[in-house]
Amino acid sequence: MGDGSLSQDEIDALLKGADEVAAPSSVSAMETPSSGGGLSPLERDSLADLINQSMGAVAPSLGAYVGKTVKITNAYVEVKSSNAVRADFNRQYVQVGMDFTGSLRGRNLILFGMNEAGIIASLMMGDDSGSPPSELSEAHQSTLQEFVSQMLSSCATQFADRKGGSVGTTPPAISISSGSAELQLPAGAELVKITYNINIENLVNSKFYHVMDIGLASELVRAAPSGGGGGMQTQFAPQQQMASQSIGAVGVSPVKFPPLGEGLPAGLGPNINLLLDVRLTLTVELGRTTMLVKDILGLGEGSIIELDKLAGEPVDLLVNGKLIARGEVVVIDENFGVRVTDIVSPAERIERVQ
Repeated sequence: MGDGSLSQDEIDALLKGADEVAAPSSVSAMETPSSGGGLSPLERDSLADLINQSMGAVAPSLGAYVGKTVKITNAYVEVKSSNAVRADFNRQYVQVGMDFTGSLRGRNLILFGMNEAGIIASLMMGDDSGSPPSELSEAHQSTLQEFVSQMLSSCATQFADRKGGSVGTTPPAISISSGSAELQLPAGAELVKITYNINIENLVNSKFYHVMDIGLASELVRAAPSGGGGGMQTQFAPQQQMASQSIGAVGVSPVKFPPLGEGLPAGLGPNINLLLDVRLTLTVELGRTTMLVKDILGLGEGSIIELDKLAGEPVDLLVNGKLIARGEVVVIDENFGVRVTDIVSPAERIERVQ
């Protein structure tokens, strides 16, 4: 029009053109990356939450294995090509591979730096100083193998509870990788790399790594609660509160012994699947003494027997006559119980059994 104003038809044409320009940008912003099988940012957050919770739950039993407090935190999830993952591990690492089987299938590869692997192995073999050995012997590698087996087997059990069905594991395979070419990565062009912070009191404050195939990661994401981000923590907090309330309602109170402090959390036994359902007799020994036959025959109601332990000393916990732990006597409602305060190291337990 000559006066510079626009007709209705011209206005409609301009609005239509603006819509066509805006549409591709809008679709791109909402688009989920991963048509090729990767994980979206929301899925990576959901996987990190699930892994953090699982590792937090298994850390106390790993601490009982090494005789120190173990913390595994801050899982960071990345999706990378197989070649990019190899490039990240071009130094020497201890690698332990395990497969999940059953209702959840996939390959896991755990990688520790040589120093961290040596400290963990030394602790498990009874060296409280945690000094890494000059060389990882077959015995050191075997104990580290058991450490990873315990960790992933416990995680598999938790994943099975969420997903339904049963999840098993294959025996762990350990080796030392001297470079990226020797890495035994899961199959696939695209992999998921998870980086953890691990802290073992004042001995280890470092990282270790977990590589899994993209199919396993996708299955875990489907097993995780929806909502990503903080959803896992929101759901888990009420469960922790309920557990605390339940424990508080039991009413555990000490007998007339001085407090010995909190002990290490009770750990799970070695992962020997064929023996897990074998029943063992647990005995709590207050003390011992030696008496003559005539003294035993002279015992009657009201007789007092002096034991070889002082008041307040921890009692011994024996399994089939073998010492495995020590603890303090407590009262649970109207029954006696024992709070474990010290666990015998795995190496010492094996030595006592032999």
